[in-house]
Amino acid sequence: MVNPRSAGQESMFMSVTDIFASEIFESEEELEQFLGNVESLMRRGQPDVAATLIEAQLMELNDGRHDIAKLAQATPVSAVRLIGWEVLDQTFRKIDRPEQPVTAMSVDISAPVTLPAPDPERGNFREPDLETLYFTDSAFAFARAGREEINHGYGRKAGVWRSAFEEAGAEVQVRGLGGIYGEVLAYQRRRELGDLPLPADNDALVMGHAFVAVRLHQAMRAVIEGRGLPRPVTVLVGSNESYPFFDAPVYTRAEYYDLIEDGEEGEVEESKFASLSLAPRPADYDPGSIFQDDTQVSGTSLRRRIRDAAPVEEPANDTASTPTSLVSSLFERLRRRPA
Repeated sequence: MVNPRSAGQESMFMSVTDIFASEIFESEEELEQFLGNVESLMRRGQPDVAATLIEAQLMELNDGRHDIAKLAQATPVSAVRLIGWEVLDQTFRKIDRPEQPVTAMSVDISAPVTLPAPDPERGNFREPDLETLYFTDSAFAFARAGREEINHGYGRKAGVWRSAFEEAGAEVQVRGLGGIYGEVLAYQRRRELGDLPLPADNDALVMGHAFVAVRLHQAMRAVIEGRGLPRPVTVLVGSNESYPFFDAPVYTRAEYYDLIEDGEEGEVEESKFASLSLAPRPADYDPGSIFQDDTQVSGTSLRRRIRDAAPVEEPANDTASTPTSLVSSLFERLRRRPA
């Protein structure tokens, strides 16, 4: 959720300037615009369109034969699952305060502080580390806010609620993105070692990071629609210092009510909350173990350092006027290859 450049820590993170060398984009500005348009689609509730655009760019690399492009093709939404979902009700109740219940959660990809070296047994495989932030309406009026209001709450760097979370935890984790995410980190490590000379590899690095962020967003939406939530809350997916720093709402509270609304009377059946079937926790589930390795560090400590800082109002990001014109213009750009 927090773009690290706002904290003056540029040397720790991948920037567009660091990585720019492209077969697809004519300039850094064009790449930035493309990523901004992808995030805009996610914020408007169109992550499937966003994913299609990224996949189309990946298929431009070596005619779809690039390693990261092939891994993206092998990672459909159906292959991604979330674990720890069944403990959310207990977590919400633990964090609830009198007259201030949890009304929003943000599941963020946490960038590794140190890029991992290949593992002798697992190779480059590495699942993303997720951190979940829990909010009440003391941070932002999530209980009443629709998608438009939440999108206006995003400033140029992060949501205005970014430092007002109640708790941060690692209850929710992801399985199924480890192949492509680990390969993307391996390419990033090669870049830092000066061993990524081909423009196509730099394109794959950028698009691979974007693909992982969008695929997690899609997986979150799928699990909400398939397994439900223990209560209606706003669900966001964001970034804890993880390039390309996407932040977007998956479901607002009102949208979740629409999802579970009774079709005949237009009323919510409260029993649907209790009857939601939650998958059993896998035998290998151990959220604490992901931080035992020094190369896998949560951003929780950084979050706690900024927690007491007052949120700063920032201007909302601009968005395209209509979804149709944005999508059309992006596909037109995909068809245009630089000479």
